[in-house]
Amino acid sequence: MTEPCVVPEYQCAVKRKEKKAQKDKDKPVSTTNGSPESIKVEEPHRVVYKTEGETLGRPVPINGVKPVSPEQEELIHRLVYFQNEYEHPSEEDLRRINTPNEDEEQSDQRFRHLTEITILTVQLIVEFAKRLPGFDKLLREDQIALLKACSSEVMMLRMARKYDATTDSILFANNQPYNRESYSLAGMGDVIEDLLRFCRHMFNMKVDNAEYALLTAIVIFSERPALIEGWKVEKIQEIYLEALKSYVDNRSRPRSPTIFAKLLSVLTELRTLGNQNSEMCFSLKLQNKKLPPFLAEIWDVNT
Repeated sequence: MTEPCVVPEYQCAVKRKEKKAQKDKDKPVSTTNGSPESIKVEEPHRVVYKTEGETLGRPVPINGVKPVSPEQEELIHRLVYFQNEYEHPSEEDLRRINTPNEDEEQSDQRFRHLTEITILTVQLIVEFAKRLPGFDKLLREDQIALLKACSSEVMMLRMARKYDATTDSILFANNQPYNRESYSLAGMGDVIEDLLRFCRHMFNMKVDNAEYALLTAIVIFSERPALIEGWKVEKIQEIYLEALKSYVDNRSRPRSPTIFAKLLSVLTELRTLGNQNSEMCFSLKLQNKKLPPFLAEIWDVNT
């Protein structure tokens, strides 16, 4: 008969502890017991679940409003960055156009100055457009068609962004104020009233830089005559429209439910202002006030 195997008590205690640890490990983790393995951390517009060292981000609607997605945030940051990047002409260009010509009459000098600052502004608009995500995916013919059609409308948006309410004037690319008198002296008084009204409207809506950048992209990627792949332009515009809607919905501001619709109505106003700009260019041509070749080409004044 063999001698019974007696296990010391301390070994039994170790065994019991190991079995209990294994059972605890096999149990499903409860999300309601406040255990450290599952902690819910609430942040603005986002709920983050931390589980055993992993952080999972999942946007959730707040008060029924879908938050701005990370992709949309990145898109908006890029647009605002490029908007600032192509805000001002170079100092060299500004010095060149500010050099007075003493042989000119005051009205001719004003006209020349306004047209030259407009050229610099349109060139900046072109550079901004070329940096927009999606623009390089378009046919070259469609890129040119969009730039020719949108440049005057985008210029109006830039003017609204540079509107100074205290003097009721527009700060152009050289940061000099242009008011009714400036435009009248240059022979462009016909368009200034509607333009200033538009600027006041945008100012009263408190449109910020991100909304201006998104609106500019939406104007650039608009349906225009003579587009070969209009469907592609429309698809790209939808991305910017959705980003604007998300941004507006999540921006704290009075009467926010109506702001998105008001911003979209701006597109119609811009079409009207763009048409007025075309009419003014033809009117100037009839007055023998010749536009510089660059503006005449991009605005199709000679056609």
